[in-house]
Amino acid sequence: MKVKKFSCLVLGLTVLSGCAQMPPDTDERLGQFTAASSFNVRNLEYQKSNKTSSFTKGKSCFQVNLYSLAYVSGPKDNLLQRAMDDAIRNGQDQGIDGDLLVNARIERKTEYETSGKIFSVKKRFECVVVEGDLVKIQVSNS
Repeated sequence: MKVKKFSCLVLGLTVLSGCAQMPPDTDERLGQFTAASSFNVRNLEYQKSNKTSSFTKGKSCFQVNLYSLAYVSGPKDNLLQRAMDDAIRNGQDQGIDGDLLVNARIERKTEYETSGKIFSVKKRFECVVVEGDLVKIQVSNS
């Protein structure tokens, strides 16, 4: 009797696992940048006063199916570039005179959004988040 129950359990789990979809393959451009470095740049002069530098943050997300991780909606390409553009625009909208992020931090995060008044609907988003100081480079007249 125990063998029969175990066989039914294994068969049931096999059938259910066949319904689950694998996440889609990844083949996407993360971004295209004018300049990027993970090292300190020598002789880079900028100021953090007089509205030339300030903390800013931006993100770009796409929605995935909560149960199968299949792609649902939103821009899925250039997420890193879109998040960086969003951070720069957000800083400029705050009145910061700059166009370069320094001391930048880039994270990939899963976020959830709940909507609906009567029935609560949970949505899953895969996001790239960029934050850092928005600066304007000092130009030397030499």
